[in-house]
Amino acid sequence: MEALLKISAHDNGAVKLYRKLARSKKDRTREGLFVLEGLRLVSDAVQNGAVLTHLFWTEEGYARWNEESLPADLGETRCALLSDALGTALSQTEHSQGVYAICRMPEQPALSDLIRPGGNYAVLHQLQDPGNAGMILRTADALGLDGVIYSASCDIFSPKVVRATMGSLFRVPICCTADIIPVLETCRVAGVETCAAVVSGTAQLVGQCVFKKGTAVVIGNEGNGLPESVSAACDRRVTIPMHGTIESLNAAMAAGIILWEVQKAGTDMGKEVR
Repeated sequence: MEALLKISAHDNGAVKLYRKLARSKKDRTREGLFVLEGLRLVSDAVQNGAVLTHLFWTEEGYARWNEESLPADLGETRCALLSDALGTALSQTEHSQGVYAICRMPEQPALSDLIRPGGNYAVLHQLQDPGNAGMILRTADALGLDGVIYSASCDIFSPKVVRATMGSLFRVPICCTADIIPVLETCRVAGVETCAAVVSGTAQLVGQCVFKKGTAVVIGNEGNGLPESVSAACDRRVTIPMHGTIESLNAAMAAGIILWEVQKAGTDMGKEVR
């Protein structure tokens, strides 16, 4: 610990950079960097080969890092100890663990490289809630999806979304695009069926339809769903049957249900679904 640089000044250059990246999408985009907070998130980044430019600990955070036997040699990463006061000032969580990092954004694949025949995907269009955006990425990780595409959605590198992914950001291929039409066109070329998740209108009931191996589930905005032009451009529409007076589910919950059904395609569980 004695060899580590110690920082207590709030105007330190690396600390100022961390703060800018934490609050500004413009700065994140320009620098190609984003921030991480918490032992689990930072350790997931390290273990999955993410590039950290800076890593900061409070003394308590450094002790936790060593207790977990996490790497002490981080190559070119600039490491430093923060004063407790500075650590508290940087934290955006209620119970800080005293571990912070600046991470380089992963290189995103081209749509034609990501969307391949037989692959299963989640396509999120105009999704704005950070919790939903992060939770769906976690679901994709858990179900073994081949990728998640964010179309005109919230910034996946914002601190709230990054925390909500709980490390899945480093394990699931992602692609961000401003326009959904090229996504649908790329799916069609690859033979990947696009399924618009809707809450009303003519649609097949989830649980009564057969999904093919090679499906992209398209989820819309939390309040407004998918624009009619987008759902009409998809190969088919699917909906989750509701009971009582409930009209719709949370976007992340709906995505989880439909994606679970999609992942059953080609397995013994899914063979009898009609």
